[in-house]
Amino acid sequence: MKFSKIAIAACAFAAAMVTAPAAFAGVTQTFVLGTSNTPSFASQDMAHLTIAEVGNNTVWTLAADWDNALNTRNPFIFGLQFTDTKTASPVNFNATNGTIVAKSLSATAVNFLTANKAGRFTDGEVATWTFNNTKLTDFSAFELHVNSVTANGGSVKFTKMTSAVPEPETYGMLLAGLGLIGFAARRRAAK
Repeated sequence: MKFSKIAIAACAFAAAMVTAPAAFAGVTQTFVLGTSNTPSFASQDMAHLTIAEVGNNTVWTLAADWDNALNTRNPFIFGLQFTDTKTASPVNFNATNGTIVAKSLSATAVNFLTANKAGRFTDGEVATWTFNNTKLTDFSAFELHVNSVTANGGSVKFTKMTSAVPEPETYGMLLAGLGLIGFAARRRAAK
């Protein structure tokens, strides 16, 4: 009887962590953009988008990291589209290791353009920008637009992969499960 009460309490704790991960796991989320929206082009890890709440703002970091075998057609990121419930415009744009000299910013997209289209946001490069007065939950429906990746030099759009980066609640469930297993093993050893 005593064991069943402890097991029920442990399950309730695990359920609480799953239903309220924000209070437990913090306010940073990484999305893997790699689910192809073009049936003839395979899904693959094309870029990682990390959004972190910093004070009253969200700081976005987009890192391009696709398979270099795709570079035979010189692919580049054209833009990142998303849904923004606050309709805030991004500010403080910064490119590192990159050749981005101009960009188009709006409340629903960041387009990585250059003045002469010679420098482009490509594999191994990183860009960051900030949305003032926003939270992570203000954004959704991320879609990455990559040009010159298909056989005819066309483009592919990639949405987020759902299983490549574990969600915080997954770790909570894992810890709760390990705790229950450890408790059961300890109880069995005590008998």
